[in-house]
Amino acid sequence: MEKKRIALRKLLEAVEKEILKKPNRKTLDRLSLLAGFQDWESFQETLHGDLGGETIYGGHKESK
Repeated sequence: MEKKRIALRKLLEAVEKEILKKPNRKTLDRLSLLAGFQDWESFQETLHGDLGGETIYGGHKESK
């Protein structure tokens, strides 16, 4: 029974590591495309950058 418990613990640890792992760059780029951005970097810039109240569409800035 002890061996089964240890095996189960190892399996759960492996699954937990996989769940917590950050997606690779290709996956992040694809998710960014679904959200309407060119790539992960442009998504991050928009999310964390300071646009000063401006929105960027297709490379052109529009003031609100």
